[in-house]
Amino acid sequence: MADSAISFLLQNIKDLVVYQIKLNNEATQELLLLQEKLEDIQKYFQKASGKKSGEEFWECENNILEVVYKAEDLIDSYVTQEKMAQGRPFKLYPEKIDLVSQMKQLHKNELEPAFKRVKSKIDELPTSDESGARTKIARQVDPLDEKTVVGMQDEIDRLIKLLLESSSEVEAICVVGMAGLGKSTIASAIYRDSRIAHHFPTRIWVNVSEDFKARDIYLTIVKKFTDRDMSNSKDLELASLARQRLSDVKFMLVMDDVWTREAWEAIKKALPINQSSGKVLVTSRNANVAPHVNPQRKPYELRFLNEQESWKLLQVNVYGKEGRWPVDSKVNGKKIFEKCGGLPLAIVVIGGILVDKLFPEETREREWKKIFDSAQSLLGNDDMVTSVKSIVGLSYDKMPYYLRHCFLYLGVCPRDFEIPTWKLIRLWIAEGFIKEGNNSTDSLEDIAEENLKELIRRNLVMVGRKNARGDIKTCRIHDVIREFCRKIALNFLKVISMPDVSAIRECRRICVHSHVLDLLQKKPDGPYIRSFICFLKYEIDAGANTLQYIGEAFKLLRVFEGSSIRFPKFNPKITALIHLRYISLATGENFKALPTSIVELLNLQTLVIVTSQRTFEIKGEISKMTQLRHLKTKAAIVFKRAKKNDGVNEKLQTLGNLSTGSCTVETLRKAPNLQTLGISGDIGSLRNFTGLENMSYLKGLKITNNVPHETPISRLVEVQYFPTNLETLTLSATNLDWSYMRTLGSLKLKVLKLKDNAFIGDDWEVLQGEFRFLEHLEIKRSDLVSWTMKEGCLEKLKTLHLRNCDNLLAVPLGLANSLRTLAMGNVSVNAVQSAKDIEKKRSGDVGAFTLILAPGTYVPT
Repeated sequence: MADSAISFLLQNIKDLVVYQIKLNNEATQELLLLQEKLEDIQKYFQKASGKKSGEEFWECENNILEVVYKAEDLIDSYVTQEKMAQGRPFKLYPEKIDLVSQMKQLHKNELEPAFKRVKSKIDELPTSDESGARTKIARQVDPLDEKTVVGMQDEIDRLIKLLLESSSEVEAICVVGMAGLGKSTIASAIYRDSRIAHHFPTRIWVNVSEDFKARDIYLTIVKKFTDRDMSNSKDLELASLARQRLSDVKFMLVMDDVWTREAWEAIKKALPINQSSGKVLVTSRNANVAPHVNPQRKPYELRFLNEQESWKLLQVNVYGKEGRWPVDSKVNGKKIFEKCGGLPLAIVVIGGILVDKLFPEETREREWKKIFDSAQSLLGNDDMVTSVKSIVGLSYDKMPYYLRHCFLYLGVCPRDFEIPTWKLIRLWIAEGFIKEGNNSTDSLEDIAEENLKELIRRNLVMVGRKNARGDIKTCRIHDVIREFCRKIALNFLKVISMPDVSAIRECRRICVHSHVLDLLQKKPDGPYIRSFICFLKYEIDAGANTLQYIGEAFKLLRVFEGSSIRFPKFNPKITALIHLRYISLATGENFKALPTSIVELLNLQTLVIVTSQRTFEIKGEISKMTQLRHLKTKAAIVFKRAKKNDGVNEKLQTLGNLSTGSCTVETLRKAPNLQTLGISGDIGSLRNFTGLENMSYLKGLKITNNVPHETPISRLVEVQYFPTNLETLTLSATNLDWSYMRTLGSLKLKVLKLKDNAFIGDDWEVLQGEFRFLEHLEIKRSDLVSWTMKEGCLEKLKTLHLRNCDNLLAVPLGLANSLRTLAMGNVSVNAVQSAKDIEKKRSGDVGAFTLILAPGTYVPT
């Protein structure tokens, strides 16, 4: 943990000396001495990552962190003071900071003595032969793909049979078992099972958890039926509306992680009475909840894995499949799973530790034996949950230093929360956890994504959803692992559950997932807070002065995640937060622009605006925000007219969405390294797309014809004007003629998404040689009738999604040679029959093809 904090401080010193503030010679010399000492401490901790960690090592790290944080506070406060002195209308620091004097005292009286004490303690710790270097963990398959449910299929089948039984009223089935036994994994497999999907057209998943709120439950159900903003409705109104909507459909609810009888009583208020076509699957670790859920049916108690299942699960998590376990390690391997007592989570986490020591083979047996010896002592605890936490601690001890902050940071997530990986990666970067790699071609985002994949391979993070390319879209962690992160990260982050302003004064990172407005209304004082993170299950409306309170309370703020808080207007106090690197917020209906002063956030890397507005204006010249990497919103961004002599932002990677009025050659020239671009508005008004052809780094392009009336567009751009490295193209409501697909077919696209009548007309013929590289095709809402294809095209197509293609007569049988997944919904009976023909053709290829039909789809016999 100390390594990342020191790296960030070193960067701050570099920026201070070189870029931001003019210093006298004495101040510059003192900062350079501090920089030199910090570099020595950093090198020491990197080498010390091979020591056996545990409580004593963590305590030493925390001792150094306290002093590093003091230095960081001093420097950041000084920078803020100097910036405020440059013509700011309000004064933040009544007493001028004497940087030189305070830095000397800190260096001599705190940093030197602390490092001396810590070094003497760490030097006495035994070595664990672990390396802090970046490693590449190899595994054949993703072990956390929930399609592979080792040892649980019989449980899943029994529960599905119970859910499909007829009943005279809404029936609830309660699955109980201790933490780590697989309740949520089984419930997820049932939720996604095709038998359940066909029987229950409406399925809703609700995360309840220990700190549940009734209105969260009701809102989750209601949002399945309406897009209206219901956040201001009263609880009873929401419960009544949920009950009413569920009465009209055949449904299955999954109520995951119900802790108390009170939670179940709240759930019951949303369930219809005298409705025979609904079922509720409840998971709980509290067996006392079950009699209240369904007094007439005994709870379904999950069993522990038997010896054979445990051994299979361990093999799958280390080698990807059975039968590859080295003969010389079988004895030790079986001792481990026996000690795990059949608890899946314990086996999975142990597997994540072992997989890091697969290679080189000549040292594998020795390394594994050390892990076996450590694990056996930890698994001797009678309380299996405590044992699992100890195993997570062992995994953390053996984790490279560059992963530790990233891992502990996951403690910011609420219970049962799936965090978007795009957001998580940008948060890691803003927090300073990601450092430039040795490979100059790897961006910070690439390195962060690899860190996430490594945590997944270590079985500490679970994959949630994936996108069309198979990339991880969301992820989550198990409750037991989340509790471990929060325990270890006491000086790293703090979860605020009640609006107690005194609890945050000494904090550096706070997570406020409830009572957030109550806290801010009390005008808290958080002089050291660098991160304010709020993940809510629904959006809330902030008061008129809430942003002002944030600007005044957290003057050294680096990260603000408030995408679930709707602010009625912008406040200039935010632009005084010059250390901001990440800001995400939602806007009210009158919040339609960011002022010119937004460019004063010179350190800003990520700016996310969540808004329902059709357009959103940014008045500042973003080319002046030289650190900005990502500007993201669904609205069409309106910039002031770009000039030829405006600067260039070479770090900007994401710009979405750009309004058609601002989509000019001059605007695109200011962001030459864009990788993802969205364009929204009257696409027909663009006479050409000149400027795109020069964007050699652009991989993703989304074009949305956002006009009140659907107007056909004759063409977009000729093939020679498309970016040469474009891989993903999304077209929405463009109303192009299918003949224009000739142009797209000659591109090297891997993903093509056609939405909301992107193309119109009855016929589409794919010619030989077209779409040779396409792997994923998505067509949603189309009047297409006839789709034919010649040989030698679409040869690499793996996934095809068709939705609301009512007139389509058939899916070309020629796609059967390459397709792995075909998903359909709201299509004709003939189209479904053609899909079944493809499935029949691939029937001999077991596991190689999956046909997914949306609930309610008629399947011809």
